[in-house]
Amino acid sequence: MKNQSGALTKKILALLLVIAVAVTAVIGWRLGKGTSVRPPAEIEDYLFWQAKDLTDFKLMGADSKTLGLNDLKGKWSFIFFGYTHCPDVCPLTLGILGKAFKLMEKDPAAFQEVQGIFISVDPKRDTPELLKEYVSYFNNKFTGVTGDAAQLDALARQMSALYTIHPKEPGKSEDSYLVSHNSTVFLVDPQGRLYGRFPPPQTPQEIAEVFLKTRTFYNERSKKRWNLF
Repeated sequence: MKNQSGALTKKILALLLVIAVAVTAVIGWRLGKGTSVRPPAEIEDYLFWQAKDLTDFKLMGADSKTLGLNDLKGKWSFIFFGYTHCPDVCPLTLGILGKAFKLMEKDPAAFQEVQGIFISVDPKRDTPELLKEYVSYFNNKFTGVTGDAAQLDALARQMSALYTIHPKEPGKSEDSYLVSHNSTVFLVDPQGRLYGRFPPPQTPQEIAEVFLKTRTFYNERSKKRWNLF
């Protein structure tokens, strides 16, 4: 009698295990379908095929404030690498991004979620205090930060942001040198993942419109995932 009871218990446990595996497989299949949803054609070229997790970092801002990965979470972060002595690309790009932020104000909910991060790759000349003053000319939602070469290189590699500090020109002061860098604006999602980018040439209307459509797509996709459960 005990043997029959034990055998029955084992059959029940085995059946429960099969059911659990089947349910897990169905949920995984449906979740997989949800994560493979393609974005609308008009924003597809701006988004990475798969969002990339970023490892933590630490950069320095004004007033002894630091910026790390946690400071990006919960916000949509528009990140641009450059330097304050840049004669053309940086002021042009930050100006465009500042105007794009102005356009985003028409959608208060979306505007509340955005922040601009200007990362100087020229820490020798760009102090945190100088960066604070510099970015304030473009938009009050911009933050300027920098770090040492190792910190900057580590984050730049993660985001494929290329830059090169050139030697000073002969006969000029030690602070007379140029920095080559790309002019892409990177978009990090509220989970702190590299989600998209705006390659040059950009316009304020383009950035604002693509972002708002991206945000809508992102939120709808997230809701579909939770609805699976």
